[in-house]
Amino acid sequence: MQKMRLIPPEDCVEEITRRLAIIDAHPQLNAILGVNPVALAEAAASQKLRRRGQLTGPLHGVPVIVKDNIACAGLPLTLGCASLAQLRATTDALVVRRLREAGAIILARANMSEFAFDVRSRSSLGGDVRHPRFPAITAGGSSGGSAAAVAAGMAEGALGTDTGGSIRIPCSYTGLVGLRPRVRRAQMQGIAPLSLSKDTVGPMVHNVQDAALLHAIIHGQTSGAVTPLSLKGVRLGVIRALEGEDPEQLAVWYDAIATLRRHGATVVNVALPILPEVARATCLSLYEFRVAFDAWLQQHPGAPADLNAIIASGQFLPEFMPLLTQMIASERLKTPQWLAGRQLRRRLRQTLGLLAEQGRLDGFLYPTVGRVPVSLEKMPPGCAPELAAISGFAAITLPCGTTRTGFPVGLEILSPAGEESALLALAAACETAFTLP
Repeated sequence: MQKMRLIPPEDCVEEITRRLAIIDAHPQLNAILGVNPVALAEAAASQKLRRRGQLTGPLHGVPVIVKDNIACAGLPLTLGCASLAQLRATTDALVVRRLREAGAIILARANMSEFAFDVRSRSSLGGDVRHPRFPAITAGGSSGGSAAAVAAGMAEGALGTDTGGSIRIPCSYTGLVGLRPRVRRAQMQGIAPLSLSKDTVGPMVHNVQDAALLHAIIHGQTSGAVTPLSLKGVRLGVIRALEGEDPEQLAVWYDAIATLRRHGATVVNVALPILPEVARATCLSLYEFRVAFDAWLQQHPGAPADLNAIIASGQFLPEFMPLLTQMIASERLKTPQWLAGRQLRRRLRQTLGLLAEQGRLDGFLYPTVGRVPVSLEKMPPGCAPELAAISGFAAITLPCGTTRTGFPVGLEILSPAGEESALLALAAACETAFTLP
C-alpha cells in the first residue's frame, strides 16, 4: 500500500509558500483560476496552533485545491464562465466546511470545463487545461484543473465533481486515483448542479489511502482508514466490451490483469448485454440542468437571473451554444426521454447486481477510458464512465501502468456494494499489486 501524502506539514507557512510557488511556476497549464488570497494568513494561524500542540484535525495545515463549481466562502465561484466572473460565494459548500473543520487550507480554485459540460477542461475564463507531463495533450475533464494541479505538485489533494466521468477521466489521464462515490444528494449542498440524479463530489489524489481519508472527511465519517485486503480469494469481472481498440493502452491493460492474477485474484470475463443501451443513453443532464441551475443562480446574489440571461450575455465558449440551446428547450423535467433514462438506471443496477451475485464478484474491471488522448482536442472516452454514472454505484480509477511514451493508463473498478469501504479496500489491494516489483 502506498504511503499517505495528505499529512499535516511540520511548517504550515513553508508548505503553503512552496505550493504557491509551484502554481506560479506553471501558468501554462491553465490549471488554476485563482488562489486564495488569505491562504498564507491561514497557514500562519495553523502554524501558531501547531506550536502549541493543537492540531485541528487530520488535515491541519494541508493545502487542498477545489474545483471552481464548489463554493468557498469569500472566493469567486465561476464554473469557468465569463458570465459568472463577478460571482462570489457567501458560504462554504458542505464539503468545504468539512475540509476546513479537519484543518485543511483551501489553496486555490481549479479551472474546469465550463459549466462542467465536457470531458475536455476548457473554459472562457481559464482556457484549455494542459497535461503537466504532456502539455500538448488535454488533462481531461471536466475536473481537469484539479487533476493537473495535483499531478503538477500544486497540492497533494483536490476535490472534483463527477457526473459522467469528470473525476475519473482526468485522473486516468494524469496518473491519479479518483473516486466517484455513490450519489448522495445532501453532499452536493453548495455545489453548482449539472444533473441532480448523477452529480457526485470526490477526491483526486495520488493513492487510495489519501482518497479514503478525503472521502471520509467530506462525507462526515469518523474514520478514513482502509482495511487491508488480500487479492487471494477476490473475484473480479472484466467487461471485455469496454477494453477499446487502442493498442498502446491494451498492452498496459493486459499486463495489469496478469498482475492481479499473479497476486491471487480470480479474473473472469463478463458479458453485459445492456451495454449498447448505455452507449446510446440520452444524457439526463439535458433535461435536469436548466431547472436545477436556474434555482442555483437564484440562491446567489448578483448572479445572472437565469440560464437565458447567461445565453443572452454571450459570455461563454461559443462551442457550448448548441448544448445550451438544447437545455433551454427543456422546460419540464419528466419528459419521456428523462423517464426512459431513469428506467435504464434501474435496469442497469439490477443487471450489475445480478451479475455480481451469480458470479460471486467483488467488483467489475475495465479501462477508465477507451483510448488515451493525443492532443488538446476532446477525446471521446467511450461509455465506460457512464456505467457508474447511470447505475449510481461507486467507482474508482487508479493507475495501472504507462504506455511506451509514458502516458498513464487508468483501471476502473466498479463496486455493486452499498458503501465505498469495500471498493476502497479492493482498490488498495490492486494498487499494492501494481506497485510491488
